[in-house]
Amino acid sequence: MHSDRLHAALVAVLLFCLYAASAPRTVALEDDGLFILSSYFMGVAHPPGYPLHSLLGKLFTLLPVGTVAYRVHLLSAAFGALSCALLWLCARTLLESRVAAWLAALALGLSAAFWSQSIIAEVYTLNTFFFFLLLWLALRGGSLALMAFVFGLSLANHWPLMLLGAPALAAALWPRRLELLRRLPLLSMLAVLGLVPYIWMVRASQSLIAYNGPLEYLHELWFHVSRRGYAAADVSATAGWLDRAAFAGFLGRELLLQFAVLGTLLAALGFWAQWRLWPRHVAIALTLAFLLPTAGLLLLLGFDYDALHKQMFRVYPLPAYGVAALWLGLGFSWLVQQRNWGPRASLTACAGLLVLVGAVGSFGNLRARYDWTERYATAVLTSLPQEAALVLAGDSDFGPIAYFHLVENVRPDVTLYQAQGLILGNRLVHPMRIDSADAIDVALRALIEREQGRIAFMQRVPDGYGRRHRGLYLMLEPAGAGAGGLDLPLQSHRFLQESVLGPYERDPWTRLAQEKLRERFGGALAMHFDRSRAPDATTTATFRALAEDYFGALGVAEGLLANRGGYAPREVAGYLERASELIPGDVSKDRRALFFELRGYLRLGQGDVYGGQNDLQTALSVWPSPDNRAAASLADLRKRPKP
Repeated sequence: MHSDRLHAALVAVLLFCLYAASAPRTVALEDDGLFILSSYFMGVAHPPGYPLHSLLGKLFTLLPVGTVAYRVHLLSAAFGALSCALLWLCARTLLESRVAAWLAALALGLSAAFWSQSIIAEVYTLNTFFFFLLLWLALRGGSLALMAFVFGLSLANHWPLMLLGAPALAAALWPRRLELLRRLPLLSMLAVLGLVPYIWMVRASQSLIAYNGPLEYLHELWFHVSRRGYAAADVSATAGWLDRAAFAGFLGRELLLQFAVLGTLLAALGFWAQWRLWPRHVAIALTLAFLLPTAGLLLLLGFDYDALHKQMFRVYPLPAYGVAALWLGLGFSWLVQQRNWGPRASLTACAGLLVLVGAVGSFGNLRARYDWTERYATAVLTSLPQEAALVLAGDSDFGPIAYFHLVENVRPDVTLYQAQGLILGNRLVHPMRIDSADAIDVALRALIEREQGRIAFMQRVPDGYGRRHRGLYLMLEPAGAGAGGLDLPLQSHRFLQESVLGPYERDPWTRLAQEKLRERFGGALAMHFDRSRAPDATTTATFRALAEDYFGALGVAEGLLANRGGYAPREVAGYLERASELIPGDVSKDRRALFFELRGYLRLGQGDVYGGQNDLQTALSVWPSPDNRAAASLADLRKRPKP
């Protein structure tokens, strides 16, 4: 047993070194920035709050190495490495072969999705740590009291995923069911004791970084912890069974990718072999642990199938991938026995498979030199006027900009606000206490009236105010001060040319941010382009670069349609045709609908009422949402008198 634990420790050390070497040294996208900030300021992350992660993250911010962002990344690295060490112990409990146990543990550690979550500030490796700790204790006949407390503690990290895995843990404990029932009152008390971090979270909600805070009433705390505010995000009104079928296909492809196809086939072999070689309750437990975070989650969630939700979903099944790694080890062990491979042959096969899994997993995960967010946040902050206020909105804006401003102290003269009042302590509104949807707009107008310095908006400026587009944000302008133009500061121009119009990043979240910026910049450039004079060489090259993908071409088409100097229908049609050639298969429904909406406007402008109406109707059928502008356009068309 002592020797096994040394092997498990070596697994942890090797993987931690890999993760530490490949982790970004600066803030990343996804939820990275928010988790770094909630750790640094001991605050509250998005629902359900993840108080245990924030507490542990604060400890890691005190490490005397690298940037604050890198230190919190090391938290995920540590628990990712420990998860794989625990998986090694689980494998050794079930398998005689240490080689097979090494294969299972390292295959999970080197797999693409697991590696990606072990190098950024996220909660998923802490979740897998708890799950495989509880599974190992169950397989070893460990203390029920310890398991109850650990389970309660795990709920203070990611309770939805842990509850999803609870039936699998219950199946693993089936032989001890009578003991469990007899001690249920004590075990329940110990599980509740593990929830203590949520009590601390109430105090933490007074922090500068506190999502939905301050949580001063019981119903507010419950609203946050229960994730009620995410009900609309978890189940889209426009999602259907075709979306679920597409996600099922995506999940299958992801499973093949995690273990480089060959390993996945061995896992399938292991799934079959477990029913013959392992106790029935263990096979049932592992099968449930695989199915619930995959097929079960597909049925519970109602995501639209698009690039954004694919990236959200791909990390939820990490415990299932760990189970598949156990099956991989079993399948490998069974094959070795059937083929009578000697030690040298089995080691060679194991090493070859791990090299293959690691090669696939390394694509996009060697991120030590990643700095896109640093370039982005620096371009925004350094281009703002002195003493300016900046109103943030989206996650991709908030994380990087707030991190560099609040932690790295870039532009301390600037004041940040969060439009919806969700996170920063200087709230314009309390998100759970506003009485109407217009309250945010009223609060933003009040901010404009009282703010002495210049005000910039990352997204929407309230109606009725002049604004000037500065490439990465909108600057509020006094009435009659030339509002409505395009003014690119040097920092914004350089960033857009090098980091937006340049090659796409491998990181999918950064690519999503680049796509959004290409569309916004293309729209601004085309809308404010002076059609009375010929474009210079730089502008021509920029339009050409924007037309290289769907989002840039779509943005230019929309901007040309809104150009005050008018537009050439053939030119707009050319960009729309280019967009139709480049449309991705996983584009979001709203962006797909926008193509038909814009083509409808173009046809209406050319007098083709029937064609324009059909396109607007198609836009509405593609994205049947109240936010779809095509609905209002169709209603206006129907009000027009017939010729």
